[in-house]
Amino acid sequence: MKKRVVSIVLAVSMVFVLAACGSETADTSPEDASEENGSEEEPSDENEADGWPEGGEVGTIDVDGGEVYYHLYGKDQAGTPLIFIHGGPGGNGACFFKQTALAEDRPVLIYNQLGSSGSSISEEYATAEEAQELLTIEHFVEELDTVIKHFEFDKFILVGRSWGTMLAVEYAAAKQPDGLKGIILNGPFLNVDQWIDDAERLIKTLPDGEAMWETILECESTGEYTEEYDEINTIYSENFNSRIEGAFDGTPSEPEGREIEGFSVYNYMWGPSEFSCTGTLQGHDSTKLLKDITVPILYISGEYDSGSPEAAFYYNSMTPNGEVCVLPGSAHNSSRERPEEFNAVVKAFAERVDN
Repeated sequence: MKKRVVSIVLAVSMVFVLAACGSETADTSPEDASEENGSEEEPSDENEADGWPEGGEVGTIDVDGGEVYYHLYGKDQAGTPLIFIHGGPGGNGACFFKQTALAEDRPVLIYNQLGSSGSSISEEYATAEEAQELLTIEHFVEELDTVIKHFEFDKFILVGRSWGTMLAVEYAAAKQPDGLKGIILNGPFLNVDQWIDDAERLIKTLPDGEAMWETILECESTGEYTEEYDEINTIYSENFNSRIEGAFDGTPSEPEGREIEGFSVYNYMWGPSEFSCTGTLQGHDSTKLLKDITVPILYISGEYDSGSPEAAFYYNSMTPNGEVCVLPGSAHNSSRERPEEFNAVVKAFAERVDN
C-alpha cells in the first residue's frame, strides 16, 4: 500500500510542477557486433533532407530477416544512452524527433523495427506469408538485442511508446541485461485486454459515446467498416491520440522500405480496428513479467491518453521499482504534444540513473 501511495503522490506532484512551468494547455477538440551486425552503408551526417534535426548519424544494421534503419544523436556524450522504441506495431521512430534535444548530454538512438519505414525485410521473404514469420514478439526482442550490441552500449535506458512499451518489458524480462539501467514506458500498452477495455471506457465518456460504441461493435461483427465508423475513429483519435493542435507539425519523413504485396505489420499483429485485437497479439499480457524487473521503471501517460493513467497506475502496482507521471492536457502522443515537459521528465529520470 505504501508504494501505491508514493506513486500517486509523484504523479499528482508532477502535474503541478509541469503546470507551474508556464506551459498553457492548447484548445482541444476533443558476437562481434561491429562486424556481424555492421551497417551496410557508411553512417552519414546528412539527414537534414528528410526533416530530421541536424547533427545526427543515420545508417542501417543487419538483423535476422533484413536490416533496420536508425538515427543516432549525441554519440560522444557521456550520459547513459536512451534507446527509443516506437509503437504500432509497424509505426516508426519519427514520433520521437523532438526527443533528439535530449542528446545534449547523452546518446539518443531511434531505430525503426523490421517491416517499418526504411527497415526492409530481406528479399528471401518473397510473400506476405513468408514475411509474417518474422513478426513475433520473440523476433523483435532479438532484433532489439542486436541493435544494442551493434552500438556496444555498456549501459542504457529503454524508452518505449505504446506497443514499444510491451517490447521493452518483454526484452528486459527475456534478456535481463546487466547494462539495462532503467525503463520509461510512455502511453503504456502491456495488456491487450486492458487496452481494449480502456478504449471502450474512454469512448463512452464522449457525447453519444454509448451509441458510438454500439456502432463500433456492429461494424466489427460484420467486418464492414462504414463511413460512420471512420468518423468515430477520427473523434476517438482527436480526443485520446493527440489533442493539441500542431503537435505533428514538423514530423520528419522516413525512407520507404521494401514493399511486399498484402503485407501489414499492424494488421497482422493487431488487426484492422483500433478497438479490438484480432491479430497475433490477441489476449497477450506482459504484466506477469513486471515482478521480475528490478531496474527503475517510469510510466508516462498523458492526461487523456489511450494508454491511460489508470492503466499506468495499475501496471505500477505490479512493478517493484516503479513510478508514474501524468502529463496534463496531452493524449497518446505526449512526446510531440508536450515535448518540453516530456523531455524534462525523461531527463530527470535519466540523470537519477546516471547518479
